Amino acid sequence: MVFLLVISLLALLFASSSMPIAYALGLSALLSAYIFIDLPIFLLAQKMVSGVNSFTLLAIPFFMLAANLMNEGGITTRILSVFNGIFGAFRGALGLASVGANMLLAGISGSAVADATATGSVLIPAMRKSEYPPAFAAAICAVAAICGPIIPPSIPMVIYGVVARVSIIELFVAGYIPGLMLGFSLLAYVWVVSRIRNFPAEGKVSLREIGSRIRHAALGLVMPVILIVGIFGGVFTITELGAVLVIYALLVAMLAYRTLDFKGLGSCLTSAALDTANVMFIIGISGFFAYLLVIEGVPNLVADYLQAHISNPIIVLLVFNLVFLIAGMFLDSTPATIILVPILLPIAVEFGVDPVHFGMIAVFNLMIGLVTPPVAMTLYISARIAEVPISRAIVETIPMFALLIVVLGLITFVPELTLWLPRTLGY
Repeated sequence: MVFLLVISLLALLFASSSMPIAYALGLSALLSAYIFIDLPIFLLAQKMVSGVNSFTLLAIPFFMLAANLMNEGGITTRILSVFNGIFGAFRGALGLASVGANMLLAGISGSAVADATATGSVLIPAMRKSEYPPAFAAAICAVAAICGPIIPPSIPMVIYGVVARVSIIELFVAGYIPGLMLGFSLLAYVWVVSRIRNFPAEGKVSLREIGSRIRHAALGLVMPVILIVGIFGGVFTITELGAVLVIYALLVAMLAYRTLDFKGLGSCLTSAALDTANVMFIIGISGFFAYLLVIEGVPNLVADYLQAHISNPIIVLLVFNLVFLIAGMFLDSTPATIILVPILLPIAVEFGVDPVHFGMIAVFNLMIGLVTPPVAMTLYISARIAEVPISRAIVETIPMFALLIVVLGLITFVPELTLWLPRTLGY
């Protein structure tokens, strides 16, 4: 059955590039179950409902709505203005601003797609106007956006925590150092490339002007502070934290800045509802797909094979990275997490890998998939905004991809980069 399950999934994915991943997962699972197991159809509905029946998952619509409110309410634009001023005197100022802004926005939205859309729609046209190569503009905005799910809050970490039954707060705390490593690595890359390729500076901005922009965006800049205090202080649960961010963003956009009206609010609510429905549908379908793998004994077969043929934990970690990296190229992070984590996490634990460390490896690999074809969601978004062929944007991402692999290697083989902060804070 497993052979038919995998082959039918791949066939559906490649036969129609427009077919949603949830449909492909569901159809392949139903076909395999009907032919080999004769499971009743109602079991699909039962598994879908049980798959999304988690209070923690309520955090997802809150984080999505907070990101929409920031973008629609002009909070994101004010934050971008601050970073444009800070980096204005440097070559490649707009590229540096893109990375810096994404690092800050990562501490609010938790969604790479939302960040890529928000920063790309503002900075990519500005970079084109300043005669940056459009492909480079698309590439740097796409790659910088993957800081979003690594620096907390993180929707993929929420899903991993639910599947792996790991403390999501601990996962969030563990994400800060890897996320900052990624962000500062990209800043260094843009700075070096900008000097080599002679990218323009935007002009030095006076300290008075920078201070004015910071005051103008202060209420938005405070949002990550609320999140950090909430996480480290244990003030809120994950779901409560999402609700607090939504309320704060709503008050800032509607009452303080007065840049969001009820029509814009309705648009934000509709968009967040549709995005949430899409994620929850994928979670439900993926749960049924994973259920079939479990009843066929795939986790045990994989565990037995690895334990029989591999004894070196380093090799095991390399295998895990390769599996998640390939999965991220073809699957969205949600189904990849739900399908692969129940199979691979028990094996990782047997080899002494901490579940939090394993979670960071999984999330980082799957986020690389956002800039790796054929999925490459953030890259497609940025290339569309830049009006450049995706092939040209891919070429520009190759050196950045190498940088991502280096950071991934450090995270994988130096576990303390992930685990030191949670342990220091007593988790």
